[in-house]
Amino acid sequence: MNTVNYAERKTFVKYDDDHFLLYLNEQEAEFQTPGEDGQPGETVQGYSYTGEEADGSTKIAASGVTDANRRDKFIAGLIGLSFDIDAQIAILANDGDTEVHAEELENYKTCRAQCKAAVDELLGRTI
Repeated sequence: MNTVNYAERKTFVKYDDDHFLLYLNEQEAEFQTPGEDGQPGETVQGYSYTGEEADGSTKIAASGVTDANRRDKFIAGLIGLSFDIDAQIAILANDGDTEVHAEELENYKTCRAQCKAAVDELLGRTI
C-alpha cells in the first residue's frame, strides 16, 4: 500500500476506457512540500490517500461510467478487487446453505458494505 499526500482534495480520475483511479482512505495531513536543493519546503495542510497505486489511489475496473451509474459502477469495481464475478455469482447462488457458504456470504456482505461506505464517502466529498 502507498500513502501519498496532496495539498488539494481528490476523489476519482478516469484512467482509461475500462478503469478509474479512486482516492480512498482519505485523512487530513500536514506535510512539507519539497524545497530547493533537497531542502524541506513550507508546511502545508492537505490530505493523504492510501491505495495500491504509486499515487496512493486504487485502480478499479469500471467501464461505461455515467453520472447516473457512477456509484454502482464504483462499488462493483471495488468489490471486484476482492471477489471476481464468478466468485460473486457462486457465493450468492449458494445462499449460505452450508456453514462454509454462510461464512463466505457473510464475508462478501461485509466487503460490500465497506465498499459502499467508501464510495459514498468519496462521492460525498466537496472539492
